[in-house]
Amino acid sequence: MKNEFLLDPGIAYLNHGSFGACPRVVFEAYQRYQRELEREPVDYLQRHFRAKMVGARGSLAGFLGCGADDLAFVRNATYGMNLVARSLQVGAGDTILTTDHEYGAVDRMWRAFARETGAELVRVPLVLPATSPDAILEAFRSRIDPSVRVFAFPHIAAVPSVVLPVEGLVQLAKETGVTSVVDGAHAPGQVPLDLGSLGADFYVGNCHKWLLTPKGVGFVYAAAHQAERVRPPVVSWGNISEGTSALLLENEWQGTTDISAVLAVSDAIEFLEEHRWFEKVVPQCACLLEGASAALLEVTGEPSLYGSPGMHPPQMASFRLPPGAHSSLHADLYHQHKVELPVFSDSHGEFFRVSVQAYNSEEDLGRLVDALRALL
Repeated sequence: MKNEFLLDPGIAYLNHGSFGACPRVVFEAYQRYQRELEREPVDYLQRHFRAKMVGARGSLAGFLGCGADDLAFVRNATYGMNLVARSLQVGAGDTILTTDHEYGAVDRMWRAFARETGAELVRVPLVLPATSPDAILEAFRSRIDPSVRVFAFPHIAAVPSVVLPVEGLVQLAKETGVTSVVDGAHAPGQVPLDLGSLGADFYVGNCHKWLLTPKGVGFVYAAAHQAERVRPPVVSWGNISEGTSALLLENEWQGTTDISAVLAVSDAIEFLEEHRWFEKVVPQCACLLEGASAALLEVTGEPSLYGSPGMHPPQMASFRLPPGAHSSLHADLYHQHKVELPVFSDSHGEFFRVSVQAYNSEEDLGRLVDALRALL
């Protein structure tokens, strides 16, 4: 499927998890919407905005298993997490539980939010290798006390590429009367979702990663009993959108903006359905990644981060780097070997993450193995 995408064919692009890549047909639809907007901006944004956004939300809601009025589009998941955090009712004496594997920008946001509100931020440590879903649930359960007001956790942790037991954590939040906030940046399009059945208070996701839309599209889902509490960082006109709650009326219209990427969500979902994504493409990517994992572990000489089957998502896996100085590894992989791949450093060590998408091949992963063998 490499010809379906616009990527440089000379690059082994194994970094879909960072910025994604948009299929050619979806990008062409996106450009078509942009031309329609420029042809008559007032007609497009004043007379047809509501209907267009209702259609886009309906398409995404069908894909995610929730109601169209349960969603609002935002620019990305980090923005959405900020929107949700500032809609929470917490203050001095309250505790927010997160993990020590939050996405960097989101962790920074929670730290700032805790300082501003006087709440205490507690990071639940997630041990690597990830042993079992039950171990993660128990780690959260052991930190619960009467001060806890919020559970905030990733569906798929970005750096270690670990799938958290999201259903169990949401249920634990319900049992203890705690608000659940799920950072699903890497989930839509990589794993099937049914947000209506999941029952989280808030679920935030990206469309421009594994859902294959143009850049700049995320969403916030709010359960019905939370939708009136959602307030945007920017207060704009609150009566332009089509909706029944503050989630939509206060967030969908954020002033003059290009909604073309949002409208292309429907085209991206059609592309996934046409190619039987979850039936065919994702399993093939998983097989390709699994086939390369043994060689990558051999090159690093480090143990796997996954102590239990199913703890890493189908299209992403992270690998610990051996002791050494790796600050130039990302640049060296790209400039010397034409391999695009992220390298991370945090309190848990140094890692690289491999993302496998429909456009990747055994040759791409073989080039990575050879490059790491040379550089390490």
